[in-house]
Amino acid sequence: MVGLLVSLLGSLVGILVAGFIGFSCGRRAAVAGTQAGALSGLVGGAVAAPVYVLGSTLGALLAARQIGTAGIATTLSDMLGKQISADEAWIYFLFSLILSAILEATILILVSSLAGAWAKRE
Repeated sequence: MVGLLVSLLGSLVGILVAGFIGFSCGRRAAVAGTQAGALSGLVGGAVAAPVYVLGSTLGALLAARQIGTAGIATTLSDMLGKQISADEAWIYFLFSLILSAILEATILILVSSLAGAWAKRE
């Protein structure tokens, strides 16, 4: 159970860290670029987002592999009070990774654009 919770918390932390990376990336792109600040931030965030999301997702997949689908199913069954098969647990886990990846990319790109605009304004 601890491994599954750590894996799910890893996705949450990944979403939070995406904001910090996006801020840093957007400010640096705006300072170094000749384009408008928000556009520089958007481009910088769009370049960094796939690499960040891929690394975050692969890390969660490796953690889930160590736990195993049976362990994930047992933990989810205990938490939800309903019998969940290993296949269902794996599908739920993959959906959570997809949702996490979309949120991470969106947050990274938005914060990067905002940081780029803010850096050019100063």
